[in-house]
Amino acid sequence: MYTDFYNLKEKPFNLTPSPRFLYLGESHKEALDLLTYGVIERKGLILLTGEIGTGKTTMVHALLNNIDKTTQYIYLSNPLLSQKEFIDYLAFSAFKKKVHFKSKADFLFEFEEFLRQCMQDQKNFVLIVDEAHNLSFKLLEEIRILSNMEFADEKLINIFLVGQPELNKKLGDPRCKPLLQRISSRYHIPPLDFKGTSDYIATRLKIAGAKNGNDIFIKSTIKAIHHYSEGYPRVINILADNSLLLGYSKGRKKITTTMVKQCYEDMSLEDSQKMQEPSEIKKMKPVHTGRYWKWAAALIFIIVIAAVGMSQIRRGILGRLSGFISVGHQVPLDRVPREQEQLPSDVQTEDRKIEPGDLMQPEGPKEIQGILQRKDKEFFKSVIARPGDTVIQLAANVYGRADEKILNLIQKYNPEIKDINWIDVGQEIIFPPLSLLDQGPTFTVHIASFEPFKHARDMFQELLKEGYEVYIIPVYDTQKGNFFKVTLGNFKDRKEAENFAATILKKGISDYAEAIWLEMR
Repeated sequence: MYTDFYNLKEKPFNLTPSPRFLYLGESHKEALDLLTYGVIERKGLILLTGEIGTGKTTMVHALLNNIDKTTQYIYLSNPLLSQKEFIDYLAFSAFKKKVHFKSKADFLFEFEEFLRQCMQDQKNFVLIVDEAHNLSFKLLEEIRILSNMEFADEKLINIFLVGQPELNKKLGDPRCKPLLQRISSRYHIPPLDFKGTSDYIATRLKIAGAKNGNDIFIKSTIKAIHHYSEGYPRVINILADNSLLLGYSKGRKKITTTMVKQCYEDMSLEDSQKMQEPSEIKKMKPVHTGRYWKWAAALIFIIVIAAVGMSQIRRGILGRLSGFISVGHQVPLDRVPREQEQLPSDVQTEDRKIEPGDLMQPEGPKEIQGILQRKDKEFFKSVIARPGDTVIQLAANVYGRADEKILNLIQKYNPEIKDINWIDVGQEIIFPPLSLLDQGPTFTVHIASFEPFKHARDMFQELLKEGYEVYIIPVYDTQKGNFFKVTLGNFKDRKEAENFAATILKKGISDYAEAIWLEMR
């Protein structure tokens, strides 16, 4: 969209890893050198960690693009598998055909013979497990067993575990002590410093065709991007891309610090930083939140009294105001479905209960009609779909969560959406208030976190098919950046959620389960 405006051949800040846009700062070069050395020297188990968005997966793709044909590899990007599925995946990838083994012993025998043949043919074999912090303890034990395969004092298989810092905590568990002792090398990728951020932006602009990147991003602007992104490449990409889009819309060829700040605020990163973990939520005093709602309720009550006089507005209207944050722009009343232009059934006048059809009649109470129509405009919000948006992700951003009921509600008011995984760029999506649903959950059970939204969405849809009540919750952490929590269940109190978490662990549904408070928007 903006490439011609800035005289670029292509978009320089796409989130999809591309070897052409590879930037190797000092830390990234060291990480890539470690992985390459591990392949050449058959170092066995290697651990690569880094916070969300630091470029771990980019380094893995850079390695795979650089290794020669004498190296065979298996790249596992989603390790949320059972033991049997893990073995099947290795077998399918290694033998290039679907082979189901009767037992694990049969697989290990055939797989070891395969690795021995690779060594005799002077070929290296590498198993790379991305998102390894999501590995179950059972799969970590399977990996330990694989790492034991040796011949003539040389490793038959190299195994690279790539994941977030939580992987270190998991490996520190007593159950992983034998595996931890087998790790030969490890490296942690830190975020970029200011110089690294500046070089990173300049490199990507140059590859995209910019003659002089400084004409687009001046030094003060780069400082602002580094400040807001904290040096995480993925957040740098998001801020820089949105800043270019904003500059294009304003007709400005030079990006300013004000634009960067506006993009940062539009991305809701500032608000998201205030999201706290369950342990911190316990310390919060609910009186502060209640205070604001009391003032809002009082103000609305005064308006209604002044307009209607004798009418009594019950909690039904106020209830519709709770749990919804304005996003995008207001939806005109004629875009709201007819049934929502009607008066809520629990609103009464002094003499009689007003029926839903009253507002459609010319003689209906004009004062009440005007007030409710103004309120309806506030209830329904809309968002214009941008490249890469999905209904699930937008719902998670608007409501603070996404679940089956919410998706059904969105589709009801957007009948043109036939597939929740596909919407057109520029399409206007209406988001009705959650008050149209039953009271949302108060507590839920956190079972997994994902850096890429796609992985969270895949798990969401899989669990949904299996009949679970599943949610996606977007989170932003000042250290980790953007990620998405997947949770199960809807509970009124923490005790019920904790009991369900214990059931999840006992039945082996997940190796991790924690009861958390679900913030309502």
